Formats: sequence, C-alpha cells, structure tokens
Amino acid sequence: MIGAIGCAARSFCALLPLVLLFLLSAAPCNGKAHAQASGVPPPFKLPPKAELNKLRNAVLVTNRGPIYLELYPDSAPWHVANFKYLADKGFYRGLSFHLLYDQYIIQGGDPSGTGGGGPGYSLPPEFSSRRHMAGTLGMARIGGAGNPERRSNGSQFHILLREAPKMDGDYTVFGQVVKGMKTVRKLKKGDTIRDLIVYVTP
Repeated sequence: MIGAIGCAARSFCALLPLVLLFLLSAAPCNGKAHAQASGVPPPFKLPPKAELNKLRNAVLVTNRGPIYLELYPDSAPWHVANFKYLADKGFYRGLSFHLLYDQYIIQGGDPSGTGGGGPGYSLPPEFSSRRHMAGTLGMARIGGAGNPERRSNGSQFHILLREAPKMDGDYTVFGQVVKGMKTVRKLKKGDTIRDLIVYVTP
C-alpha cells in the first residue's frame, strides 16, 4: 500500500508542471480578458533601441521586501517597455499577488485580483531561447482559442520559484531576479506590491 501511494505521488509530481501550464493559460472569461485576447495594442510606441537598452534594471518593492530585477530589452523589447510604462504610471502600486503554487510560481499585477484582469490591452509574444528557471520574470497570457497569437497579458507577470522547462518557448521571458529570491520565496497569496521602479541607466 505504501509503495502504491509513493508511486501515485511521483506520478502527480511529474504531471504538476503540465497542470500548472494549463491553469496559467486559462484566465477567467470576463469582458476584460476577451478585450486583451482580441489583440488590443499597447497605448504607446516602442522606443528606439538605444533608449530601450537603457532599461536593464528594476526593483519590485513588496510588503515582504525588495526584489531586484535584470531586464531583457534585447529579446523582449515590448515587454520591457511596457514594464517601464506601467511603472511610471504607478499602475502596480497596491496590487496583490493573486496566484501562488507553492515551490513553483507566484503571479501578480492584476488590478481585478481575479487572474482575469489587466490594463485593457495585450502585448505581442516575444518568445526566445531564454530558459524558465528559478527567478525568471515572465508575462502571463490568456490561453485557448480566444488568443491564437498567444499574446501576453498587458500587466500580469510571474516569477518562477524553480525551473520550469515545460514553459520554454510558450511564455515571454523578459527578466530575471538578481537579488531577493529569499523575498520571492516568502511571498504568499494576497501579499502586495508597494511599487515598481524601472531605472534608466546611462
């Protein structure tokens, strides 16, 4: 009996990444989600490459402490520019982390707090060869037939707590935690974002 339980547990753990991949792609079907899936473009123009290359560092301030991020404007220019755009507007202040799968992933940035909201637009996919590993900063997206282009949600982001190769090539990676993983691992569902600052470096 103990052997059978152990086998079942191992099978469940093996399937967990696939189950989570499905859940992360399946946002509630409210009006906001449909608006994003339909391909509403961002309300800003993509900055020149020289300006984008200055957006390489950010700090996400949470009620548990700061998380320092390296951004990837070279492989995800739209996503990095959008992070800066929303940060400058103060969009993330007071928003919560609405989704947590212990030891796997934490997600936030939804103004509705339900997993189905956003800023009212979506982002073009910017898939790359970057791997999903502990500390990876990626963007959520709406799954299913309503989003055939696999566009990213306009504001919801996630940070991985461990490696997730099943997500490679299926979600846009636009940054990495460089300091503060202890803080990331302390985050719980309902914890809040106090501020996001994206720095402009010379």
